[in-house]
Amino acid sequence: MVTGAGGFLGSAVVDLAVRQGREVRAVVRDAARAAAVLPAGVDIAVADLADQAALTAAARGCSAVLHVAGAVAGSAEQTRELNVAGTGRALAAAVAAGVGRFVFTSSSAAVLDATGLVADEPAGPPALTDAYSVSKAEAEQVVLAAARAGDIEAMVTNPVSIYGPSPRGPHSYNALFLAAARGAEAAIVDSAVGWVLAEDAAAGHLLVADKGEPGRRYVLCGEVATFGWMLHAFADGVGGSRAATLPPGSTLPADAGTFARRSEVYGHFPPVRVADANARGLGFAPRGVAEGMALTAGWLARRAR
Repeated sequence: MVTGAGGFLGSAVVDLAVRQGREVRAVVRDAARAAAVLPAGVDIAVADLADQAALTAAARGCSAVLHVAGAVAGSAEQTRELNVAGTGRALAAAVAAGVGRFVFTSSSAAVLDATGLVADEPAGPPALTDAYSVSKAEAEQVVLAAARAGDIEAMVTNPVSIYGPSPRGPHSYNALFLAAARGAEAAIVDSAVGWVLAEDAAAGHLLVADKGEPGRRYVLCGEVATFGWMLHAFADGVGGSRAATLPPGSTLPADAGTFARRSEVYGHFPPVRVADANARGLGFAPRGVAEGMALTAGWLARRAR
């Protein structure tokens, strides 16, 4: 079972799982919209993260729940409700339905420390204080506590910034690349963060579902690069405009988009470093940013024709 199956990462997880020959139940809020992006033959279940009974019904008969659904933007109250309380209900539903394994999609933002380290085993407390990062860190503790209690075999994934082809289309950081290339995002803070292709992040989730050790985190990262490098590589690949790069610590204009704003947030910390031995130990072999951006530019250019 995959929650958030109609979303950017969730649809990539479903697509890859089906290609691997797995039977998938896709949990969505809008069946018609999800059907337009999900592979044929997927069992679609409609359930909201506020409805534990519906989630429990959807989880019955599944060997694993991959809880990908969550909120990136919104008020602090809305974000916490979806990311913390919603995760608690999805977890309780999996336990009630007798599911063996549970994989929670957190974020590198939940484990970044003040030195810029993103690690499977964080060396320091989380440094980011925005609603999204704080809610993901809190939800992690709910999931890891269930693993320690033996309620279910539960693991956490911490993907870094996700981009690239997805059945859902050009959402997430792809939207930032497109906006910058057409001049709608004139500037970016040139902070260094981790990046991972959506398909590679999906592969990491399925590896963790199959072979992950309960109670552990799995950072999913392809390579570290600056925002400027990524935007310029995309612009050059599609013949678009190059956004101006501002030094770390700079402030973006008030009209900067959600994903551009993340460059500003990360610009207040040292360049990101990644320690991802757990996922690599499972056989996770993601592609680097040069290959990833070439794939992404080609994919989005074809969609624009």
